[in-house]
Amino acid sequence: MPDNLIVPPPPALHETGRRPARPDLSRPVLVQAAIIVAAFVVGGLVAGLAAATLWTPPTGMVLDGKWYRGLISIDPPVIGQNIDQGVFAATGWFSVCAIVLGLLVGIAAAVWLIRSELVTLAALTVGGAIGGGLMLLVTSLLSPEDPNGLAKGAANGTVIQDSFQLASPWLVLLVPGSAMLALMVIFLMWAPRETAEHLGQPES
Repeated sequence: MPDNLIVPPPPALHETGRRPARPDLSRPVLVQAAIIVAAFVVGGLVAGLAAATLWTPPTGMVLDGKWYRGLISIDPPVIGQNIDQGVFAATGWFSVCAIVLGLLVGIAAAVWLIRSELVTLAALTVGGAIGGGLMLLVTSLLSPEDPNGLAKGAANGTVIQDSFQLASPWLVLLVPGSAMLALMVIFLMWAPRETAEHLGQPES
């Protein structure tokens, strides 16, 4: 063998067992975020429709060009009990539908879309706010018209339904809030299990 022939050394063991470079996950992460936001958009429309359908609008009567919620008689004028029942019922149904929407999307995102926790959290926050806003928009569009405007020029004793009203517009935040709550619960349940599997220890 000639002296000037250099034979390359064999590769080191740690090099032969080296894993390939980590693939680029930017596109799947963006797809994940788009799926979450789309789920909130569709869910917000459905939940708003459900809240407006489940809610029964209360009625009132017109007296001297003004509408009075809960008025059941004008001769003599008699106000029925629970005149704020419509607002409470609208708030209750809206809250229930908003929480159910947030929990369903939050659980689904935590179970099936866990490629990036931070992206999931951001998508739930933004998408949940959009879903809550769409819920409020749908309930407003499906709500009866403002009875105070309809009462002008209407005859005394005319029965008019109340419009869909919430105790607070901030109830739209129930959607992202419940979604993030579901996300945190799922992550906290899975974190000890993943740690135990990584260390090769049996789960307690």
